[in-house]
Amino acid sequence: MAVPATRGITLDELVALNDEMIALVRSGVPLERGLLALGTDLPGRLGTLATSLGHRLESGESLADTLDESGTGFPRAYRAVVAAGIRSGKLSSALEGISTAARRASEVRRVMIVSLVYPIVVLMVASFMFLFTALKTAPVVTHVYEWLHIERPPWYALIDQVTRLGPQMIIGFWVFTVIVGGIWLYRSSRANAISDRGLRGLPTVARVLHVGRMATFADVLAMMVDQQVALDEAVVLAAEASGDRILVKASGTIAERIRTGERMTSLPAGFPPLLGWLLNASTQREHLAKSLRQTADSYRRRALNMGNWLTIYLPIILSAGVGGTIAMLYVLIVMAPFCNLLYQLSLP
Repeated sequence: MAVPATRGITLDELVALNDEMIALVRSGVPLERGLLALGTDLPGRLGTLATSLGHRLESGESLADTLDESGTGFPRAYRAVVAAGIRSGKLSSALEGISTAARRASEVRRVMIVSLVYPIVVLMVASFMFLFTALKTAPVVTHVYEWLHIERPPWYALIDQVTRLGPQMIIGFWVFTVIVGGIWLYRSSRANAISDRGLRGLPTVARVLHVGRMATFADVLAMMVDQQVALDEAVVLAAEASGDRILVKASGTIAERIRTGERMTSLPAGFPPLLGWLLNASTQREHLAKSLRQTADSYRRRALNMGNWLTIYLPIILSAGVGGTIAMLYVLIVMAPFCNLLYQLSLP
């Protein structure tokens, strides 16, 4: 039975289905039977997807092959994690890692939305104030200058331009904001957000996601090392599981060096120096696996700390930036001409 196209599977749906699969694997219930039962309990397309996956597993297909079917809506990183978990014999641990990554991406999205609510409200109020000032207040002040035969200062020409072009700019800004915001809201809610680099223009946000992917990479690599998977193959599979495209490319170079026995005196761009050092220094697999797990824990703590920073300071920074810009524009358009008018009237 073919899996229906579900390109729109969301982060929340991925986490819900993944958590159910973790419970099934841990309890020892066959996945095909459990997914078929879940299909009757889960609502909407998530239930349909679970049922379809269950039917395909029941027909003899492997979980990895089922997820690799085009149109299932599962991100590439998720499919790679499942493949690595099956290969290492620790599917539940691998699925837990992807749930953590999905929840982290969802939390970053929530922080961004909450952080933007107040600035957007302020911008809306400021836009109405600006339109009222540009269309009503500024022409009155200009008329007063003309009526009193007071020469306007040279910088008044800039204000004329702002008040003339401002309304069109405000409308264009909100059209652009609605379109871009809608696209971001849609994309960031999809399961592909666990490996999406669309937020790379926001350094702190991108850093939180990047560090989380490094934790996934180290965790999956430790599992593969434990199960005696060839190190060159393990590095490539772990990079695929992380969802970081730059790391995937760098890991191909690392794998080639491992196969040829070349010592990694320099690392390709995008490969974490600490992990590169561990691959160079650790000769015994048990020591390497232990070091990789400790490194993964360190990456997770860093991601948590940066996420907390984002939650606290991002709303403050955005609100202060928006408020300061609005105050500057108000002074430029209203207060500066009015104060200059009073000053000219006070002259003998």
